[in-house]
Amino acid sequence: MSKKKSVVVATIEEANTKVTELKLALAKEKGLLVSKTKSVSPAKKRSLRKDIARVLTKKNQLIKKQEEKAVLDAIKKKKK
Repeated sequence: MSKKKSVVVATIEEANTKVTELKLALAKEKGLLVSKTKSVSPAKKRSLRKDIARVLTKKNQLIKKQEEKAVLDAIKKKKK
């Protein structure tokens, strides 16, 4: 089994741009496959989809961290 690629995304905006780039690359790859033009790697489509899922997962983790931090900050303010 191969090692999973790690996703390095620090902000939600970074994740959005990365997803946009990957979706564009996926669309180009799908276009090559539909037009019967020989693709460099047929498995590239699958790997692009997996990369998109990884970035979206990381984005959701960042969103949850921000929400948790906001809740904890609100609780700390109420205690003061």
